[in-house]
Amino acid sequence: MKPLTLADIASAEQFAKERDALRKRLIALKKIRRVDVGPRIAIVFENRETMRFQIQEMCRIEHITDPRLIQQEIDIYNELLPLGHAIGATLLIALTQEDDIAQVLQQLSGVEEHVFLVGEGFRVHAQAEAGRSTEEKTSAVHYLTFNFTLDQINALALSPRVSLAIHHAGYDFQTVLEDMTKASLLADLIH
Repeated sequence: MKPLTLADIASAEQFAKERDALRKRLIALKKIRRVDVGPRIAIVFENRETMRFQIQEMCRIEHITDPRLIQQEIDIYNELLPLGHAIGATLLIALTQEDDIAQVLQQLSGVEEHVFLVGEGFRVHAQAEAGRSTEEKTSAVHYLTFNFTLDQINALALSPRVSLAIHHAGYDFQTVLEDMTKASLLADLIH
């Protein structure tokens, strides 16, 4: 996936004009790209459009207009956009006030190391950003990268059924991707 540049980021004034329309489009896009895997974990597949909006929102909220500071934000978010034949994703663990948060995060420690995209003829193991889990607990947010070979991309395209799976001792669930989700991921891998 091509990294974002300063030229991709609208000025604060332009973003203010476009924000409502962009937000609606992003909500629709994230609906396609968000996959709930079991009752507690959601995975959002990121792309240039989702990251671009997040950068612009961050700059709006923090009143960042200096191009050097905007570039710093771009550099941070570009780390979540993998290069080559890869897809970036954010794994989110849902926690409620009723939950014993410490117990849940301990039970799910290492869950980010057990995430897979699986279809007919392929299985891609997500690579997690290091340092977000210990033996005692995990973070509620993890950044994942699914690295594909060309053969795996072809298998993804041809597979009639693709699942996002988590096979962890404390959390074992699998969700079949909607056709629109699969198509969106393929578009990321091909472009």
